[in-house]
Amino acid sequence: MENPRIGIRGIESAAWGEHICVFFYTKDELLELTVPYIKAGLEDNEFCMWITGEPVTANDAFHALEQALPNVHEYLARKQLEILPHTQCYFPTGIFDAQVVLHNWLNKAKHAEVKGFAGVRITGNIFWLESEQDWEQFGAYEQSVTENIKNQRVLALCTYPFEICRINNVMQTLSSHNKVLIAQNEHWRCHDIPPPYRR
Repeated sequence: MENPRIGIRGIESAAWGEHICVFFYTKDELLELTVPYIKAGLEDNEFCMWITGEPVTANDAFHALEQALPNVHEYLARKQLEILPHTQCYFPTGIFDAQVVLHNWLNKAKHAEVKGFAGVRITGNIFWLESEQDWEQFGAYEQSVTENIKNQRVLALCTYPFEICRINNVMQTLSSHNKVLIAQNEHWRCHDIPPPYRR
């Protein structure tokens, strides 16, 4: 099956089933990654979900997409695009429940298939982790995502602000994804995460 365009500067395509992480410093850098990523998916008839969080609100996401894709409201109207605050996606019951969140993801994949979309493209900004328990719980969830989407027409980009990450958090994040984006000479490069770092 044909690899989807990823849309991010310097990277032509990804593969279905990839679970990609990236660490960012600023709001502008986050938008530079997520806007073209979502835009490419919409243009290629994929169902796209953008889970927002500080420093980008759902309104910020919509207006940034509108600058790049003036007819973005049409994608929302035909339910090809969802822009959700992190509270709605990660905390639908008021607490983080990995099984509920993963179940919702997989339902999105089924929805996309039924509706005739080419696949599912998701991005989420993970800014709300605080305690080591939070990191452990979310890391286990991320590992489940990697296992569950590897044979699905799903592409996932998880963005982590560097300011909340200690070195052990970075290593834990790498261990639960199969790809990482790294900025090199004003372009992004997608690298495999070698087995020693993977769970």
